[in-house]
Amino acid sequence: MLDIGSPYTTMDEMPTYRADIDVANDNEKRKKRNIVLAVIAVLAVLATIGYFQTRYYLMDGLPDLPDKSTMWEMNLEPNLTILDKDGQIIGHRGPFLGEPMKLNDMPDYVSNAFLAIEDERFYEHEGVDNRAILRAMFENTKSGSKGQGGSTLTQQLVKNMVLTPEKTYRRKFQEMWLAREMEQRLTKPEILELYLNRIPLGPRVFGVEAASQKYFGKSSRDITLSEAALLAALPKAPSRYDPTTNYDGALSRSQLVLSRMAANNMVSYEELTKAENSPPVIADDAEPLITANEIGHAFDLIAERAQGLVGSQHKDLVIKTTLDTKLQKKAHSSIVKILEKNEKSKKVTEGSLVSIENQSGAVRALIGGRDYNASKFNRAAQAKRQPGSSFKSFVYAAALEDGFTPGTIRIDQPTEIAGWAPENYTKRFRGPMSLREALKLSINTIAAQVGAEIGPTRVASLATRFGITTEMRPEYSISLGSSEVTLYDLTGAYTVFANEGQKFSPYLIESVSNTAKTPLYTRRSTTPSRVYSVPYARQMTSILRDVIDSGTGHGAQLGSRQAAGKTGTSQDYRDAWFIGFTANYTTGVWLGNDDNSPMRKITGGLLPVDAWKDYMRAAHKGLKTRPLSAPDPLVDDPEILNQIAFYDRLAEAFKIERDVASGAKSAGGGARTAGR
Repeated sequence: MLDIGSPYTTMDEMPTYRADIDVANDNEKRKKRNIVLAVIAVLAVLATIGYFQTRYYLMDGLPDLPDKSTMWEMNLEPNLTILDKDGQIIGHRGPFLGEPMKLNDMPDYVSNAFLAIEDERFYEHEGVDNRAILRAMFENTKSGSKGQGGSTLTQQLVKNMVLTPEKTYRRKFQEMWLAREMEQRLTKPEILELYLNRIPLGPRVFGVEAASQKYFGKSSRDITLSEAALLAALPKAPSRYDPTTNYDGALSRSQLVLSRMAANNMVSYEELTKAENSPPVIADDAEPLITANEIGHAFDLIAERAQGLVGSQHKDLVIKTTLDTKLQKKAHSSIVKILEKNEKSKKVTEGSLVSIENQSGAVRALIGGRDYNASKFNRAAQAKRQPGSSFKSFVYAAALEDGFTPGTIRIDQPTEIAGWAPENYTKRFRGPMSLREALKLSINTIAAQVGAEIGPTRVASLATRFGITTEMRPEYSISLGSSEVTLYDLTGAYTVFANEGQKFSPYLIESVSNTAKTPLYTRRSTTPSRVYSVPYARQMTSILRDVIDSGTGHGAQLGSRQAAGKTGTSQDYRDAWFIGFTANYTTGVWLGNDDNSPMRKITGGLLPVDAWKDYMRAAHKGLKTRPLSAPDPLVDDPEILNQIAFYDRLAEAFKIERDVASGAKSAGGGARTAGR
């Protein structure tokens, strides 16, 4: 029976109605489910996109962690240290790096001090200390600041070695990622060891060994507990806690280090008390043995040559040189003193000096200019200038090989060679004279005649054989020094005379190692090469002695100590040279101007001789007087001695008559002009 309000007209229609309702409900549920699934799918897609975008952002630019050996050199500037011949540090460039130290090289409290203040759970985490991070977040939230950090020692190491100093979430994520990777590659002791050798502990100071040497003047092997605590106080803010500028701040933080060590049972109460009552003493900053002005040009040359010996792949080099610190300082003062005194009156602004030990070739002093800070150009090794008459020694040396003798006579007279007419400095001509006298008085016409007779090619060849490395143009004017040379080469070439014809190539470097003391280069002991015969070398030394005893270089006399040498002046007084030697040293001096402008009548026999003499007096102080390798002949027979004296007087009388006739001397015997 149907209700009056029912939509159905018969009982048979009711089941169909209910089925329709069930279908409608199912469709509604399906629609909702599809909507939910679609939302979930969209969210999943967005989450996936977000994940990959976030991952890309965080991993973008993530550097590869280097291998273990490379980690020791990552992010370090080249570091050069040069030592003098006695092993004293005389120059340093780049960061301060100490000798790499093993954990067992140092007292245990050194590493413990760093662990106590920087990462007390170092041996418990795997590169990232989650507990420390949460603690830091809580403390920072509580205080409203960012005073607490959660970085582990491994994270600090990664940050300093391979990451940029930017403070972003990406950099922090990469730091944590790489810290975990490092913990998988290295053992805990290896990480701690690397940290102690690489952590910044002051302005350009890296590692405990460098810091120990800088602040305490001793190795980290020997530092005390209080000193170790002071070093461990520095990583938080190396510049702020620099003990040389903020000792109180560094000391206060070191007390915190000691208390943390005690809390971690790393030190006993007695050790703690002793350390607190014995604060570290910062070593007095010792004055550098030598200033940058005094060593700068030599440093550049040494660094360049060291790279040539060991290659550019080595970033940290310790170079033991041949330089003598006292002589280097004296050489600089000798040049500067002459220039300061005469710069305005004589219009001379620059100078250089090279001093070589004869019997080894070791360069004991090298000055490339008066002020390295003002100009890095090395006038001793880089400047190519005309040597003037100082080159004549090679002309006469070649002539002796060609059959000439010191007594060979040539005539000082107007001379023309293939259209070239050389003139004497005095503008006068003296007539007949020996080669010995011609070199002593620096007579241009005779040097030109002799050079033309033996041929410019022979002169150029001998100069190259003696050690001149610049191009020697085989022209007639080479006899008067027209081909440019460096002071370094010219001084080295003169050592052949001092060494009786043997050539020791000048050198500046004894050995090269890295800061780990691994030898990279050691100079082998070399045998000198014979480039000139002994008799000729002795004859040349004898003639060059005359230059100082009574010739153009007479101002270079060193009292009872025998010396030989030659003056030189280029055209228009643009360059003034003096190269001289004793039994111990050969030293060359050049004076002039960088712009090649003329000086005011400065010859090699004037200011260069003065600088040379000032330096050589100091260089020979305390040295035993030794004769040159051209001693006076030993004659015991009185009759022969009388004959020698007679002919010497006769020869001198002829010279006087000749010079008076030529106008070179007055009738009273006084010289009218001086040679150059």
